[in-house]
Amino acid sequence: MPQLNPEPWLMVLSVTWLVLIIILQPKIASLKFTNNPTNPDQKTTKAWPWPQT
Repeated sequence: MPQLNPEPWLMVLSVTWLVLIIILQPKIASLKFTNNPTNPDQKTTKAWPWPQT
């Protein structure tokens, strides 16, 4: 039963966390969001009210 031998699972967990932290985190953090709602330079028109039907 693998639950009785934690050594290989600890190594798999450690390698997975290292890959996530070292390799994938900078790639995810470098993504640029195209529609930033807090951008003050973004020009938007005033929303029109929905007509009551």
